[in-house]
Amino acid sequence: MKFVHKAFNELWPEEELRQEVSVKYSGKFSDYNANVSYTPWKMQFRVSKTWRGVDEDIRIGLIQSLLVKVFKSKRYKKFNKKNKMELYEMFLKNVGNVAPRKESDPQLIESFERVNDEFFNGLMNMPNVLWGKHTLTKLGSYEYGNDTVLMSLALKDAPTKMLDYVMYHELLHKKHKFHHKNGKSFHHTTAFRKDEKMFKNAEQLETDLKYLLRKKKVRKAFFSFWRG
Repeated sequence: MKFVHKAFNELWPEEELRQEVSVKYSGKFSDYNANVSYTPWKMQFRVSKTWRGVDEDIRIGLIQSLLVKVFKSKRYKKFNKKNKMELYEMFLKNVGNVAPRKESDPQLIESFERVNDEFFNGLMNMPNVLWGKHTLTKLGSYEYGNDTVLMSLALKDAPTKMLDYVMYHELLHKKHKFHHKNGKSFHHTTAFRKDEKMFKNAEQLETDLKYLLRKKKVRKAFFSFWRG
């Protein structure tokens, strides 16, 4: 775990990492995802197996981005600006360009093509567009590491405009990426929000989506009660 201590010492050269640390590579994570769990005595980093073999400086940047989220006290608020988080950010923004192509869903391909033609002049390269789980809390996500838009199965029978609106939102993540500042990640920037409003009737669609989800939640609760 030397590179974890190296990451810490680079951020806070006058401090000492007191927790016992471990790094676990997992096949359950999406490409290049990672998280950290910690107590006052122990810290465990769980990272996707795709990080194996990646340059150590980039992995140090990944660990540093997690460390600054863990240490939020005044004692650790200031950290050395000469770190490798920017290198990690650059890697994550670009690794999707060489991600393997998967067999995308035809319904989602049609949605992507409509959105691409209307808002990106047909110039955006198509990411992997796939159905995820049937979740009512997260309707879509964009994964930078494997250039994939995942859409909730709750939208499979939704009106076309709703599906396209969520697709548009996720494609804006592909367009705008993200940036780090002072250890924080920013995904919904001012430019992102400005572009999001370009979708016709965006506010009404937000309302319609909330209504659709409420109906599905009520229906799910009813059937769970009835079956129980």
